[in-house]
Amino acid sequence: MKRIAVFSLLISLFVSCNSSKKPEKLFSLMPSSYTQITFNNIITETDSLNYYTYPYMYMGGGAATADFNNDGLTDILFTGNMVSNRLYINKGDMVFEDITKSSGINSVNWHTGVAINDVNEDGWLDIYISVSGNGIEKRNLLYINNQDLTFTESAKQYGLDDNGCSIQSVFFDYDLDGDLDLFVANYPKAPLSIGNDYYLSKMKNLEDEESDHLYRNDGNGKFIDVSSASGIANYGLSLGISVADYDANGYEDIYVSNDFNTPDRFFLNQGDGSFKESIKETTYQTALFGMGCDVADYNNDGLFDLVQVDMTPENNRRAKENMASMNAEGFWSTVNSGFHYQYMYNALQLNRGFDDSHQIKFSNVSRIAGIATTDWSWSPLMMDLDNDGWKDIFITNGIKKEVNNRDFYNKLKKEIKSVKDINGNIYAGMPSEPVENKVFKNNADLTFKDASKEWGLNLNGFSHGASYADLDNDGDLDLVVNNTDNVAAIYRNNTNTNENHYLRIKLEGPEKNTFGIGTEVTIYYNKQLQKQNITLTRGFQSSVEGTVHFGLNKTKLVDSVMVKWPDGKQEILKAIPTNQIITCSYSNAAKNYSKEKGHSRFFKEVTEQVGVSFYHQENNYNDFYIEPLLPHQTSKLGSGITVADCNNDGLQDFFVGNAHKRNGALFLQTKEKTFIEKEGPWEKDSLSEDMASLFFDADNDGDEDLFVVSGGNEFLRQPEFLQDRLYLNDGKGNFEKSTRSLPEMITSGGCVKAYDFDNDGDKDLFIGGRLIPGKYPLAPRSYILRNEGVENGEPKFVDVTTKVAPALEYPGMVTDMLWSDFNNDGLVDIVVTGEWMPVRFFENLGDVFEEQTKHFNLNEDIGWWYSLAEGDFDGDGDLDYVAGNLGTNYKYKASKDRPFELYSADFDKNKSLDIVFGYHQDGEQYPLRGRQCSSEQIPIIKLKYKDYKSFANASLSDIYGEQDLKNALHLSATNFSSIYIENKQNEPWFTRPLNSFAQISSVNAMVVEDYNKDGHLDITLAGNLYSSEVETPRNDASLGLLLLGNGKGEFQPLDANKSGLYLGGDVKDIELISLGASEAEKTLLVMANNGKLRVVKLN
Repeated sequence: MKRIAVFSLLISLFVSCNSSKKPEKLFSLMPSSYTQITFNNIITETDSLNYYTYPYMYMGGGAATADFNNDGLTDILFTGNMVSNRLYINKGDMVFEDITKSSGINSVNWHTGVAINDVNEDGWLDIYISVSGNGIEKRNLLYINNQDLTFTESAKQYGLDDNGCSIQSVFFDYDLDGDLDLFVANYPKAPLSIGNDYYLSKMKNLEDEESDHLYRNDGNGKFIDVSSASGIANYGLSLGISVADYDANGYEDIYVSNDFNTPDRFFLNQGDGSFKESIKETTYQTALFGMGCDVADYNNDGLFDLVQVDMTPENNRRAKENMASMNAEGFWSTVNSGFHYQYMYNALQLNRGFDDSHQIKFSNVSRIAGIATTDWSWSPLMMDLDNDGWKDIFITNGIKKEVNNRDFYNKLKKEIKSVKDINGNIYAGMPSEPVENKVFKNNADLTFKDASKEWGLNLNGFSHGASYADLDNDGDLDLVVNNTDNVAAIYRNNTNTNENHYLRIKLEGPEKNTFGIGTEVTIYYNKQLQKQNITLTRGFQSSVEGTVHFGLNKTKLVDSVMVKWPDGKQEILKAIPTNQIITCSYSNAAKNYSKEKGHSRFFKEVTEQVGVSFYHQENNYNDFYIEPLLPHQTSKLGSGITVADCNNDGLQDFFVGNAHKRNGALFLQTKEKTFIEKEGPWEKDSLSEDMASLFFDADNDGDEDLFVVSGGNEFLRQPEFLQDRLYLNDGKGNFEKSTRSLPEMITSGGCVKAYDFDNDGDKDLFIGGRLIPGKYPLAPRSYILRNEGVENGEPKFVDVTTKVAPALEYPGMVTDMLWSDFNNDGLVDIVVTGEWMPVRFFENLGDVFEEQTKHFNLNEDIGWWYSLAEGDFDGDGDLDYVAGNLGTNYKYKASKDRPFELYSADFDKNKSLDIVFGYHQDGEQYPLRGRQCSSEQIPIIKLKYKDYKSFANASLSDIYGEQDLKNALHLSATNFSSIYIENKQNEPWFTRPLNSFAQISSVNAMVVEDYNKDGHLDITLAGNLYSSEVETPRNDASLGLLLLGNGKGEFQPLDANKSGLYLGGDVKDIELISLGASEAEKTLLVMANNGKLRVVKLN
């Protein structure tokens, strides 16, 4: 009674001191003197126990929030590594009582993760604690709740005393038999400096205690290990688990986040007691050092997404002090070992739905989201912290010792020969730097805003496990954080629920699943939805409250709440007022709610049905051997497609190019709407690399001839293979190579377009130069070729670039162009763009082309533009434009105030061209690449900067010299967004970024068409950039996109799940073709570098 009186006094004092003053931040860090929570996960190193004898000692502990005594208040449990676990009972108003000693949970083990569940099905929550450590005995612990705030350890009795080095576990009903089974993630001991051969050996010779484990609940108080029988037995360094029904087949799946090179595992539940590992089939890339993870529908589309954290700092100094360069050989060894594409960045896997084969697909959008680099991160949690209806992300950060500090590592290698030589003085000298936790506010457009400081959550320290719950029952989510060497943090959420409303839903499950684990809850309101799944294990080593929390912004009435229980039964509640807690009971669920009808999609792949079998096979060439700091390989940028009726039978045919030493192919359409391949003279030119192609009538004889652009980066010593080619058609689809039509053009090209710009009755050409082999980023030669008619039986083309458009001789690294009358004067003008260029506009003055880019106010939007499309999208009678760019889901960022910059010169005077990239941070410009990579190109850097710290603190001008940078070729990019350009005639033109879905990767190709027949022009687009250097995650998030126009210059994105466009891969071109002659079926041809050609038909 005396203790309760003290609590009451503290409460009254705290409230009276704070009730009249509105909190400055969204969150308040509660003092431990008020909360009475004093848990501190203290890590103490010794000569026998330190990072070098036990490398996992800085992983920290977990946190769990749950109502252990069923009093309606959420309690807190912390796990300790070298200290006892602590259990705190909520006494109300954020005050807690430590009952650890009396509860019976204070064991001495290296405790890691905690999972909560009613294991014995008595309506009281039990505690399952993972155990790891450096000792031999590492049995997990199960504490059964005795209903009197005491617990009895019973893991062996239930068959759950797992003896692996466990990190985390999750309860879920994988076999839908009504009771909850258990998945345990283990992190087996492994040497730190090992390669893929070690992992492969372990995978082939798997030992039971080194595997993750699945325990089936047989309903008699016993759990049976079914790891091998179920297909989840595997070797991996597991740190995170997220369970949800990702593929919507009614059975929950398991995502396992793995450390180091061991690939993540995505176990898709097959519904028959087995799982299929599908990480490479479902994702295009993952984190490398995968830590904790969480699942939620963050963009409110009804599909479950996943966030996973890694360990890359955003801060320039910390990144360059602690991160070694990515080893290209090691990266490709990992990929070729079957371990997937893994990058040292956080991942935010956006669920894109199912392709035609019912395969679930995800795109990593962490970079456009703005959450890719958050330092050494552990626990990501997705929940709505400000009650605005969109899920935010909280991330814990920090490691007690900077174990990756490059200078300390190099010093250590010199001073010790073995672990035996390590003593207290050595590990005490290892650097230590607290870092901030992060919170990101959801902007409701796939992106987030860093709100860490604004919301008061930017605690400096070493934080690990974290949990959320409404600890004070005021309608918002509070946060609990387990810190290393500091008191645990309890954050009170100060959201004003009178302004931003909420709805909380408590579940009363069936007898064997009393808390409704595995249930999905969807709410509908204001023509939108939110969806959540009930799984308690989230983030890192932690468990969250079981009550479902929805923020609802200003909404006062929810139209409907749909509760779908694990067995498929459903309950639907109508017209639910907000700002309350409601209870949904399984006993009220009905059996026979009809399934939601699937919507018809616009597109369907028909490649096999139409008989097309073509694979673009890229040759193996290492651009980085000659140009080590290239941003991406320029030898892997082809190829393209061109469409026309080649044999005059009324059916459209197509030609597709191929790589060096591979044949392009001509496909002729049959009356059955299928295609047959026809041989041609291009097969003798297979040593050239086909970059683009064009059907046009070169000799004015009424049939379609074929122009093929040669290019690539391989031909430094074989420039003859860069000559473009013209193949003349006899009118029946038979081609012969012309030997006299073209001037010598030893240029690595990128595009070709035809138009009669001089109005003399024949087609002229523009050929865009893409690059100079081995000399990135120098501008190559581009050409305007005038058609002079037929001479000696062949058409003759003459280079008139200097005469009619001298600015287009070397316009830049051209990727695309349009012949387009942008000023409606009846004369065709030129629009051209490329890498490190604006979209440039040249007006046809009758005899010359004059640039108008600056006049249209477009000269400052410099990007890496890859594609152009035109159309009167706003219905005002002139042509508007869409320009496809690199996208904003990339490592490189660009804006007018903080451009992405390149300097090129022979900095070290060795008679070779060097490339230096610079980016801006905190008012200073720094080199993009680290000390190791930079010195591989310019070795003197290692002599000038003898350690990583000095290099990390140096600016770009410090390293390369202000004068040398000033004298170098200097290029700046200011905009990487794909944009819509509105033609305003003589006024400054208007630009705006396309929707966020169009920014998640490079846009390499576009097709304009009215796909939904509403009278307005729509756009299909596709892209990606797979050839990035290995320190930069490849651009692979695009699956193609359908943008539906409204005739006002605005576009509504239709994502893959609704459009049916699943155009993954390194797509370089898409073209429209008609199947059949009468009532032709509109169809897309899709060409990917190093991939198969796909045919996608409009339904």
